[in-house]
Amino acid sequence: MTRHHRNIHPSHTAVVARLEEKYAHLGVRFYQGFAGSVPVQAYGRIGRRFFYFRFRGDCASLTIGSPDRRGDAARYKAQRVKALRTLRRKDDSGFFGLYGALRDLRRGTGQEWYPSIPVRYAVINDVTGERYAGCLEQDEAEALFVRLMEDLGPARKQTRVGRHYRLIARGQRSWPMNSSGVIQKPSKRRP
Repeated sequence: MTRHHRNIHPSHTAVVARLEEKYAHLGVRFYQGFAGSVPVQAYGRIGRRFFYFRFRGDCASLTIGSPDRRGDAARYKAQRVKALRTLRRKDDSGFFGLYGALRDLRRGTGQEWYPSIPVRYAVINDVTGERYAGCLEQDEAEALFVRLMEDLGPARKQTRVGRHYRLIARGQRSWPMNSSGVIQKPSKRRP
């Protein structure tokens, strides 16, 4: 289990304390208050799961779920292999060059809290009426968080589509055919 550092600005502590008190029965614990602009973000835990609040483009969302540890491990491994290859070749042509490769050797710790396997989700569109709104006052963020908690529903299942079918969707490949020239589309039912 990873320990998380609370990164709550002193101006956010009152709002965070009120929300943690209001949802104490659910075990809400903020690791970051409503910080930033375009997007405004907050994250923490609700019981045994993580939550992520985001407001950008006049749209607020709240996602609750678990991080994808296996996928993260695979991405970190690929990132490390690429960085080692760059350093071995002394290839300084990339965006960050050798500095970026050295940075990529360290295990990334920024996203281990992100709920990439969502269980519950809520979204509110047209919050302020301004199309490009991306800033919130603390009381507005608190009210939005409460509304999103009330609107939470089950998250849609994310289907994993193979590379071949993604290329079909883009129009770069065609559906496979059997020997008699009949198109073979995947069945919609599970075996």
